[in-house]
Amino acid sequence: MSRAARPRVSVIVPAFEMGHYLPDAVRSIEAQGFEDLEIIVVDDGSTDDTPHVIAALGDRVLAVRQPNRGPAAARNRGLALAAGEVIAFLDADDLWPEGKLRTQLERLDRDPKLDVVLGRIQYVALDGAALPDIEFESLDTKTISHVHLGSGLYRRRVFDRLGSFDETLRISEDVDWFMRAREAQLRMVIIPEVTLVYRLHATNMTREMSVGTSRMLTVLKQSLDRRRAAGLHGDLTTWRSLDERTADTPTVSVVIPAFNAAKYLREAIRSVLEQTHKPLEVIVVDDGSSDATASVARRFGSPVRVLGRPHGGIGAARNAGLAETRGEFVALLDADDLWERDKLARQLERFDADPGLDLVFAGVEQFVSPELDGAVLPEGQKPSRTGPCASALLVRADVVARVGPFREDVDLGEFLDWYDRALGAGCRTGSVEGMLVRRRVHATNNGLRFRSDRGDWAKVVKDVLDRRRASGGGNA
Repeated sequence: MSRAARPRVSVIVPAFEMGHYLPDAVRSIEAQGFEDLEIIVVDDGSTDDTPHVIAALGDRVLAVRQPNRGPAAARNRGLALAAGEVIAFLDADDLWPEGKLRTQLERLDRDPKLDVVLGRIQYVALDGAALPDIEFESLDTKTISHVHLGSGLYRRRVFDRLGSFDETLRISEDVDWFMRAREAQLRMVIIPEVTLVYRLHATNMTREMSVGTSRMLTVLKQSLDRRRAAGLHGDLTTWRSLDERTADTPTVSVVIPAFNAAKYLREAIRSVLEQTHKPLEVIVVDDGSSDATASVARRFGSPVRVLGRPHGGIGAARNAGLAETRGEFVALLDADDLWERDKLARQLERFDADPGLDLVFAGVEQFVSPELDGAVLPEGQKPSRTGPCASALLVRADVVARVGPFREDVDLGEFLDWYDRALGAGCRTGSVEGMLVRRRVHATNNGLRFRSDRGDWAKVVKDVLDRRRASGGGNA
């Protein structure tokens, strides 16, 4: 590939001891089929065969060598040589997926004010390397959204404005740059497409990195110091707010109240993310947990939003989540329950078939959690064709507002109370066939934890009966 005199895109490839992987990286750039670019390979003082590999690439790349000074210095050297109006980065051991440049350039061209376009990252393990212990958005494709220079395209003007990479940081220099970008309120988006294939192998720089060695704390403190010095207050723009991940329509918001639910929460969230109807948002309300509930939820990244609050009970947690929803429909899921993959799709089909419905329930099958080895379900907890229970509900958002919030003065029965008020408000209820909700029976179910406290149930049932008598419904 001959280098354009004034290319539109400059691709900077820092390389240190990466002769084995570099040719694949360069081929993935060339495979984009985009001629109006230059590839700048900066050899950061390699002592292996990297210089010979670069020489064999010939005029396909602009090559430069420097003493080893770290990835920040190598990228800065590339920036000094780059002639393009758009800058891209690719580490020598990573790859670009097919269509990356076309997709991201189209997004930049649609919005001249946009500064940076990022995308999803796909993880691939090489040579027996292990995948990181993180929650992928998709278990099948092993993709996730987080900060990585190689996943983005950057207008040259942003480096003129922010400056280059901090060469005192040999690790986390990319995070430092992104922190400065957020402080400067650069216009950035994260598109749904995969724009980087991140290859894990035995010699990744970050393979054995800990919080201490990553310099992450240093980077975060520097950002805080800069903001204080500038008199800036409040949080930075969240990465989640930049995500252009497309939800299916009609849109569904999912609220998961969670209190000390770390043991089961991962499975619950995964059952939502794997729905055939992709939800708009997943809101986990951490109700003052003392375990790892919040960190379990945050490991999922941008598809999941975590709201922390002091412990107030499940009714208060549901209300906090509902107040944040933006979807046309709202679904509730308790943190220890699970959905079948087509739960939302089947319920939405029911709404579509009968537009007058306000609430639709799905069938519930109760199961004994695996750790209760040998336990069996009590006779009264056999599978039921329909709920009504919170995890089986899909409801129109305007109905939630009409019925009002959940009770916050009880630990048990808050959903029964809300459902009765919905019926009293004239809401039409429907159901779908099939067991689409799996309700987990385990040692710490609320019904078991508060079994000795019959006062809440008595209070809720009395209020239900009083409302029905007052409305002329008798004792039904």
